[in-house]
Amino acid sequence: MSTLEDTAHSYKHVKRVLKIAAILAEKENADSELVQIGALLHDVGRATGKPHNETGAGQATRILREMNYPLDRGEKVARIVLVHPLSYRDKLETLEEKIVWDADKIDLMGVTGIMRAFHEAGSRGLPFEEGEKWGKEKGIRIHDSLNTRTAKRIAEARHSDMKHILSALEKELSLQDLQE
Repeated sequence: MSTLEDTAHSYKHVKRVLKIAAILAEKENADSELVQIGALLHDVGRATGKPHNETGAGQATRILREMNYPLDRGEKVARIVLVHPLSYRDKLETLEEKIVWDADKIDLMGVTGIMRAFHEAGSRGLPFEEGEKWGKEKGIRIHDSLNTRTAKRIAEARHSDMKHILSALEKELSLQDLQE
């Protein structure tokens, strides 16, 4: 994943998702091993091809086979990787899939989420406003899509921060802040 080092999906993102997922797994009484391996591998496909979740599920299967990881558990990890994108929310079946999905989305929230959105827009050569647009249209709605009670509780502060940041940004971009 070294090719992703300066992106919004760097290994630093993976480590944050891993830590969030470990906390959620413990609080929700999920299979911590599956959750942690799934979180660790959830973006492995980003370095090699699109769609990254499908590529990543294949890579996860290969990596775990090479490690002689039990086949049935490897299939569960591959499915976690496959269904982690935002658009797969309605395809989640197991608690472990829901936890990794939630952990990945929590990292899209709050100050971190806003910064990632602007970084991603800039790295793709998109206008500044695309980061704001993502925050208003998708980022702010993530909280309502989270699956577990623990994720919703953990994400409350990030959700509040995100609303505050987007409101302040709107005031500054429209120059409303100069009139107050």
